[in-house]
Amino acid sequence: MPKVAVIARFEAKPNTDAEMAAFFKSGLAVLATQPVSTGWFAFRTGPTSYGAFAVFANEADREALLSSGGPKLSKEFAGLFARPPTFEKADVLQARPSV
Repeated sequence: MPKVAVIARFEAKPNTDAEMAAFFKSGLAVLATQPVSTGWFAFRTGPTSYGAFAVFANEADREALLSSGGPKLSKEFAGLFARPPTFEKADVLQARPSV
């Protein structure tokens, strides 16, 4: 069961849908290098509001992704964002394993 997570929020500049898709595709590529126990979801909550949610088996896995994933990619794609992205650490209290 996942024990820890990261919640990332991104406010994109208008009319950057294709670029945001490329940003998240790059994020998915980073996940391929992470432990198989890492789960990751990218989502959209509004016209320019996006997010990502990742879960991890332990703190070391979370830190590994934070050092190579979203925060690093966000610097490369900084021109897409209306304001700097946020990355919040969270503890997983309950989870339902996927099938």
